[in-house]
Amino acid sequence: MNEFLDRMSAILEASVGAETRFREVEGWSSLMGFGILVTLENDYGRRMMIDEFQKMQTIGDLAAACGVA
Repeated sequence: MNEFLDRMSAILEASVGAETRFREVEGWSSLMGFGILVTLENDYGRRMMIDEFQKMQTIGDLAAACGVA
């Protein structure tokens, strides 16, 4: 989980935890969202469709969808 949090922190340019609502991070942009989707697919083998991604609220939701404990 720490590695996942580190990767999300790098994309969002902010320190994040499992309960962080990633769309509420200061400076949130669609490019950050795209970066998250690319990372999930490339690094965790989890291709996530846009409609599924839009239902995700927290970093923990993303981690769970990738099977990261």
